[in-house]
Amino acid sequence: MYWLVVMIAFLILLVLCQFSLAWLKQRDVHVNRWIWGVAAFLIVIVPHLIWHQIPTVIDTGLYLLCAVFAVNFMIEQHSYIQAFNEKHS
Repeated sequence: MYWLVVMIAFLILLVLCQFSLAWLKQRDVHVNRWIWGVAAFLIVIVPHLIWHQIPTVIDTGLYLLCAVFAVNFMIEQHSYIQAFNEKHS
């Protein structure tokens, strides 16, 4: 049961990331994929370096943002590789 909930949560995260990237591109906001990748780690590391005691609610929100940024990085990297392969094939 636990793994089913984890899988469904990941699928929901993936769908939300797809919609958020489409929404950003629709408004001509293009974020470099490496910004997503670096931000995924920094969004968690920097607050923990600044404050040693972070409330659980804020910490959970930071980890959720980390997951969103990491999935956005993977989606952008995949689309970059696909475009590169189409261009050079």
